[in-house]
Parts: sequence; structure tokens; C-alpha cells
Amino acid sequence: MDLGWLIPVLTAVMIYACICYAILKYNILPNTFSFMGPCLMIKTTHTGIFDKLSRPKRLLIAYGNLGVILTVISSVVVTLLFVLTAFMSLIIEIEPIAPQNLLLIPGINDYVPSTFAVWFALIFAMVIHEFGHGILSRVENIKVKSTGVLALVIPIGAFVEPDEEEIAKSSLGAKLRMYAAGITNNLLVGGICILCLILLLGLVVPGTSPYVYGVYEGYPADEAGVIPGTVIFALDNTSVSSLADISAFLAATKPNQTITLHGEYRGTPQTYDVTLTSIPPDLSGSVLVPDSGAGFIGVSFSEPSVIVNALHTMMYPSSLLGAAGSLLTFVALPFSSLAGSEALSFLIVDTPDPAILAAPFAGFWEIIHILYWCAWVNILLGIFNALPLGPFDGGQMLRESLRSWFVKRGKDERTAFSICRSISYVLVLLIVIPLIMPYLV
Repeated sequence: MDLGWLIPVLTAVMIYACICYAILKYNILPNTFSFMGPCLMIKTTHTGIFDKLSRPKRLLIAYGNLGVILTVISSVVVTLLFVLTAFMSLIIEIEPIAPQNLLLIPGINDYVPSTFAVWFALIFAMVIHEFGHGILSRVENIKVKSTGVLALVIPIGAFVEPDEEEIAKSSLGAKLRMYAAGITNNLLVGGICILCLILLLGLVVPGTSPYVYGVYEGYPADEAGVIPGTVIFALDNTSVSSLADISAFLAATKPNQTITLHGEYRGTPQTYDVTLTSIPPDLSGSVLVPDSGAGFIGVSFSEPSVIVNALHTMMYPSSLLGAAGSLLTFVALPFSSLAGSEALSFLIVDTPDPAILAAPFAGFWEIIHILYWCAWVNILLGIFNALPLGPFDGGQMLRESLRSWFVKRGKDERTAFSICRSISYVLVLLIVIPLIMPYLV
């Protein structure tokens, strides 16, 4: 197991602990720094911005009501997904999750790169979430005492601190709208980012030449140093402009024959002399040339049109079920792809070769990366905050709803709290089961 991530993490934890110790010991800026358990709260009492943003109250109340509905739907859906995941982990053997991948820390998590786009998306999503709470608090005439950033080694969230006494006096509807506002903001911003992605990606111009999609390790192309992503213009002296041209050329080759690939990689001309081998039996049904007597180059080829079609399928679903599948594909993309080896990896971190996908203007792909990660982080943050779990927004909405129901019927509100705790315990169990099952089978 690769533990290279452990040293920087431990170093960061020690630095954070020293900073916190100094703040506590010397009482540094007590109005700015405080603690919530091990978390450092960096806050300000200047909250007038929420008053300014809360002026269209009728519109924002309608927005809050819509947010409550979206939160309830998200809560049910994500809870059912956790139930399904836990059940599947009990009957299907799955790979264990590496410890660092349990943390959404860019550069530490194997699937989340440490790039400007990712860090911007994380900070932006946290601010957007808390601004929702702050604005709806003022819409409901709940005072906002302070706002700021919550850190645990790294910034892990923003926060808004409404007045607890005024929350307690508010109606159930006001509380639900206020708690749901952060989730609503995240889902709305995520949706807007996806819409912007759809519009911008429609401007991409696909190339016309086939390219090397992947190289089989240990086979001729790998030994010749062929780079994935190389655009192919000719094989020997035969020009190629499609997969059909490559297939026809390779079908006429034999094992031990040496051919020359002519192409370019990101604008640099490339020439490779490759000595072919026999097609491996386990790959005979999946290579471009099905003839078992032909030579094998050890390359999987693709065309820019394949990428465009994959984008079109994901961005323009033809049905509600297709839309759900597209959303799952969009969310799962960082976990199922490695840069340079997956057709849609350029949405995450890659900058495609202009000969494969040409950008319409400078800085285009950087904007695409920011939009993708802003959509990804906002959607996940919104969905998971909708869980009816303890301190999450969904958990607080459930608690207040049950409490109101019991109080109206003259029953002890502590029963509502007990029910919420039981639901939280069950959800934690559902989350933990898929994590520990791989180590128990």
C-alpha cells in the first residue's frame, strides 16, 4: 500500500495543532478565532451583506419552499442509494477503499487532483452553501451573529451562525427554508455549471484523424515508445484518415513485420518503427483487426467523433432514465478515469491535443475544468447535506419536523430526538458497511 501521502498529512496536522495551541495559550484575536471541538472557526461579525441580499423576500420565500421540496427528494434518493450500496456490498465482493480516498482532500485523494479548478470549486461551494443559510435567515427575520470559515488542518467549510434563540421562536416553515437554503444553492449552482458546460462544449471542433487511445503494456507499440494520444496520419507510406483505413492496413500485415507509424503528439511530429507480433488469444475478439493471422501492434485506436458522441450522449439524454444515467456518469467520472486513458478525462484535468479536440479560444479548457469541478462539488455537497443525519442540514430538518409533529400532539419532544438519533445510527451503519466489508470477506 502506498503511504507516501501520510508524511505530508502528519506534517500538516502538527502545524495545525501548533497554531491552535498558540491561539488558545495567548488568546489571540478572541473575536476572530474560536473553536468547535477540534475545528478552528475564523469568523467576523460584519454580516450586513446578508441584509442586502435578502431584500426580494417574496421571491426568496418561494425559492426556499422549492428548496425544501428538493431537499426532501434528495434526502430520500441518497438514503436509498446508501441502502442499496450497503446491501450490494454484503453479496458482492468489492475492492477495499484506500484510507486517503475517504477524505475529499485534493492531491491526497487518488481521484481528486490538486489543481486550481478543484480548490476553487471546494471553496466556492462552501461559500455558496453558507450564503444560502445566511440570506434565508434574514428573509425569515433571524439575526446572523457571525460568519466565517471552519478549518480542520485545511478549510473544510464555511459557516453562518444564526441566533439560536430567534431560530427557536421561528415557525417550522421558516426553519425548514433556512436549513434547506444551502442545499438549494449548491444544487442550483451545480445545474447552472452543467448548463454552461453543455453550451461551451458545443463549440469544440473535433479533428479528422484517428489517434492512439491506449497502448497495451508489454506489446510492440509499448516497446517502441508510442504515446497514448498520438494522432496517426500514415502507416508506412499509406495515409490513414479513419479507423477503417487502419483496419484495412493492419489486416494485410503479418507477425514479425516492421511498420512505421507517422503522426504527431501535441504538435510535435512522431515516427515509430514497430515490429508486429501475433494477436494474443485473449484479445482476438477486441482488437481492430479480427483476422488471427494478421500482425498485432498493441494499440487501441479511436477517433475524435467517438469523444463527441460520448459527450452528446451524456449531455443530451433522450429520457428521464437517460438523464439519471448521465448524472451518475458525470458524478462517477473522477473515480472511473485516469487522465489520458479515459475518453472524457479532459473534463477533469486534461487539455486535449488540438488535433483531436480544438478549443474555440485560449483558456477554454481551464474554464471547462472549473465548471466541471464546480458542478461536481456543488452537486455532491448538496446531495450529501440532504442526508437525514445528525448535524447535516437534512438531519436538522428531520429533527425540527418530528419535534413540531410531537409538540402539536401534546407529546414529549424528546421522542423526536430519540427517533432522529436512531435514524442517524442506522445511516452511519449503512455508510460504514461498504467500507469494512472488503476486509471481512
